[in-house]
Amino acid sequence: MNFKPEIAIIMRSDEVIKEFNLKRVTINTSFGPVHRCFVGKIYDVPVLVIYGRFNSEKVPSSEINFEQTIEAVKNSGCKKLIGTFVVGGINPKMPQGSVYVLGDLVGMGNYNIHWNQNEPFHNAEMYEPFCPILTKKLCEASEKMPFPVKQDATYVSFYGYPRIETKKELEFYNRQGWDIVGQTCDGEATCARLNQICYAAVAVQIDDPNSRKDYVDNLKVNKKKNQYVETIKSCRERTTKIVLQFLKDYKEESCPVCSKMSRKNNNFREFPDYFYE
Repeated sequence: MNFKPEIAIIMRSDEVIKEFNLKRVTINTSFGPVHRCFVGKIYDVPVLVIYGRFNSEKVPSSEINFEQTIEAVKNSGCKKLIGTFVVGGINPKMPQGSVYVLGDLVGMGNYNIHWNQNEPFHNAEMYEPFCPILTKKLCEASEKMPFPVKQDATYVSFYGYPRIETKKELEFYNRQGWDIVGQTCDGEATCARLNQICYAAVAVQIDDPNSRKDYVDNLKVNKKKNQYVETIKSCRERTTKIVLQFLKDYKEESCPVCSKMSRKNNNFREFPDYFYE
């Protein structure tokens, strides 16, 4: 691919792709080709839009290949990535449709990574999981929105089983002061950091504890009740607006942190060489 994007965005927005006449391309990776890539300029910023996190069919989060998506970003030559998320609400006071700029995350489950044994192993340095420069710019964009946006939000990543959270899990998360819950941010952010890519994220919640309780209570008495008042599409439009404002205001600024975060161990040995003698 000759086109080199300045910003990559993981986002499901047909309207943006059409409005800015983005061109679909295929990016090859060691895991196979990624066909859901679109390139072009948005407000004169060269961008790569990756349409969601699934190849062909939706699968449980444990089967999402985060490494493939991040490798596609890396192979495009891009060093900056913004993730957009649809999540679950934790705080009963925050209704469906609430929007967040992420400031931290908590990992509550396991996921697998396919480590290339030809590469030195290292753990991702995740003390501060989101790029401070990109996050600051997203916060500035969020302040121009016609709706409230909570900044420095904490995303708890409930990863693994194909289900959403129990009542007691939500109560526990709320007591910890966490804001939203989902199944994809941890894996994506970790893979981005392992590849020294600047990463930041915005999220919108599709449900809240009160609406979920109301939905289940109505089922018990055989009353028809919509699970969601708003559609996922209408919720996503809010995070898309933040991203578009971010791109409208974008000025290139180097990050002094993310590209330097590496704990590579080039000297690992199974055991000292003299034991072979």
